[in-house]
Amino acid sequence: MPFEALYKGGSTSSSSLIVGDPAGHVGIITLWTKSKEIAAKLDRSKYAVIGQLFSAERGLDILVRNLLANPQITNLVITGVDFSKSGIVLMDFFEKGFEKGKTDVTDKPCWRVKSQYPGYVNLDIPEESLNTIRETVNCLRVQDITKLDFSALKKPEKVREKLVIMKQEETTRKYVGEYAGYIVRGKTIAEAWLKVLDTIIKFGKVSGTHYDDQQKEVMNLLSIISDENPENFYIPDFLPGDKQHIQEYIPRITKDMPGGIHKNEYTYGSRMRSWFGTDQVKNAITKLVREPISRAVVISLWDQTKDLTIGGSPCLNHIWFRIVDNKINMTAIFRSHDMFEGYPENCFGLRALQDEVRKEVVKGLAEKGTPIDLKLGNLCILSQSAHIYDDSWEHCQKVVEKYLYPYRYHLAELDPRGNFVITIEGDDIILEHTTPTNITLGIYRAKSATEMRDILVKENIVSLIPHALDLGLELMKAESAIKLKIHYNQDQPLNFKETANVTK
Repeated sequence: MPFEALYKGGSTSSSSLIVGDPAGHVGIITLWTKSKEIAAKLDRSKYAVIGQLFSAERGLDILVRNLLANPQITNLVITGVDFSKSGIVLMDFFEKGFEKGKTDVTDKPCWRVKSQYPGYVNLDIPEESLNTIRETVNCLRVQDITKLDFSALKKPEKVREKLVIMKQEETTRKYVGEYAGYIVRGKTIAEAWLKVLDTIIKFGKVSGTHYDDQQKEVMNLLSIISDENPENFYIPDFLPGDKQHIQEYIPRITKDMPGGIHKNEYTYGSRMRSWFGTDQVKNAITKLVREPISRAVVISLWDQTKDLTIGGSPCLNHIWFRIVDNKINMTAIFRSHDMFEGYPENCFGLRALQDEVRKEVVKGLAEKGTPIDLKLGNLCILSQSAHIYDDSWEHCQKVVEKYLYPYRYHLAELDPRGNFVITIEGDDIILEHTTPTNITLGIYRAKSATEMRDILVKENIVSLIPHALDLGLELMKAESAIKLKIHYNQDQPLNFKETANVTK
């Protein structure tokens, strides 16, 4: 029976599965190490299929379905770099088993691996089928697969029949909206992430990917994080990674950390620190100390000699630093961005890097004799392809429904373009535009709410939808108060009893 994949990519891997001997009995899981790099070292006759497993939370379910559909696979060999502990979870699945439980973020009922790290399988796969996999597949973890004696791999005594269980399609409500150019703001990474998910789930365009699955995508989504404290990261339970995972991930951005077992593998940190033969982070700090007002402090991760031809290019391509008003701001550009699982850890790593650069610049300026009290500014992330894969749509929707509301209720955010004080004077509506610190910026007069609306549109001084809706209500109240000759107090209901007194 030749190997035939139900699912070739998606959350299980970053690239399509590599098929060797279709009649082979060995499957190779390379975790975070590129499957192509492992395949290049092996004779194709030694394995049936090679694939990656980034996440046991999302990928284990797909792996199980592929194993059930391909009973000729009797041996799984795990190798490669295990950044997300998915290899540990996979071994625990075979050695310790599973039990009924819930997912950490959405409390969705599932089969949960008995492991210290999360790993889930959907309940539509029967318990007996999962136990059949455990009884008919031998699982082995090896450090260097090139030294493995494949002929010594023993097949289990039990065999299994082919069983095809396709994943149920996840459904989400349909919306319409622009495809490119969204802005999301959050004080914390968690807040920004929830708003990012909400934006893509609602307005993302559905399209195929080269991983044989579907995605929802918006182009050029700008997220701005203002107040995340790197000394005390806010990591709530609804994020896809816990504090330990985040702390283990951060050095992959801040340090010159190797990416794997092959010379062409990298982390973002190694791309910045040594890939091009120089430490760009150190050079950026030196330039900021020498010229704090510079607009040319750029770090590039794109290798123009390889990345357009070889493949496996970095998703993070560009970082820019800018000091304004004694705050160091940082902009990062991702060409391709998994906003469900990758975005949060990327943000924490980048915020840690931003703070590291800030501290070094403070130190350098003090040594130079020009000390400043340099604070952290905004972390801005431009995600050129901001996408969520289809196996996460329902999950994202439930997370948003459960946790977003406190950040999205009426006037939860202050409009960065200012506030408005509305009064009436005779037959005029008076609108005073002030800064968030109550400094008057301008005063506008109009005879009607419609006229004032047109002034606000022309001046472009309202940036938030809730603020605009609130202003519309207040302006109509002010116009009604003028017509009815009753008192108007902003943010207070009109007293229509005054109308009766006027008409007596």
